[in-house]
Amino acid sequence: MTVGYDTLNIGLKRVHCQDTDLLRTVPKYLNSIICEGRNQSGNFISGYLDSLKVNIYENGVYIKEGSLCKYHLGDSFKTLTRYDTREAIERISDNLHLPIHLANVTRIDFAQNIVMEHPENIYYSYLGEAPYYKRVMLNNGVYYKSGKRTNLFYGKVQEQKLKKHPIPIYYKNKHVLRYESRYTSQLPKQFNLPEITAGLLYNEIFYWELIKRWENEYLSIQKVKSKVNTMKATGSKKQFIEDLALFTILEVGQAPILGKVKEWQATGGITKKQAFELRQYLKQVSNIPAKESSNEFINELTRKIKEEARYN
Repeated sequence: MTVGYDTLNIGLKRVHCQDTDLLRTVPKYLNSIICEGRNQSGNFISGYLDSLKVNIYENGVYIKEGSLCKYHLGDSFKTLTRYDTREAIERISDNLHLPIHLANVTRIDFAQNIVMEHPENIYYSYLGEAPYYKRVMLNNGVYYKSGKRTNLFYGKVQEQKLKKHPIPIYYKNKHVLRYESRYTSQLPKQFNLPEITAGLLYNEIFYWELIKRWENEYLSIQKVKSKVNTMKATGSKKQFIEDLALFTILEVGQAPILGKVKEWQATGGITKKQAFELRQYLKQVSNIPAKESSNEFINELTRKIKEEARYN
């Protein structure tokens, strides 16, 4: 397993293939033609190169739909290593008879499948807010969206089942959390480069920068911490209520709760005796030692993401 590429949007401008009549020569290399016509960009022909949708215009060739992984490795569950990416770009170039390594890349999806010890949805609630992103909870994951990129965590097996795609044997009956960073606009500005070409994707320095960004984007997310995380499983209703009382006090603080009891007494909601008994109970519960431990779910996820970034 490796952190790597999934989906790419690629545009090869005519300037890179000046002597080629794109609308006449390229379509014959496609597996199928689905439509042709004219729009605001001019005459076009659309078709498929295996699983990749290719749009051909007089001024360029554009690949904007389809998983590069599915095209090169056979399914969209996997991710492409740096070497896989080079082979995939060279394969497209050979098939279309075009210098695809010179094409501009306008979208990059960079991801990894992480096998977790527990069902994926357990981890979502412990991923909090992230600077400059809007956090969005969906049925099968949590997304962090900004104007130029999106980070998302979702169950890869569930996605495959919904799309009725096969699940590789290695991942069957496992909890597979997919963590993905999508760069969707203004890539040169985001990477402080004059252009992002398909050939740059398998450059070692650029590839390692993507891995580091993938890790850092995760680390920048606030992790939800709660004393409730330390509660031990119990089938006793009495013990459960006592644990809830203790952790509520630890979360909210003793002073605000004592203040509320005082308010109830002052407004006649409870008697002086009842207020005294409540204060005694609060003090008694507060003296129960609470086990201090970190969040095991976040610890697991953080450890595995760091391992993936380190050993790629």
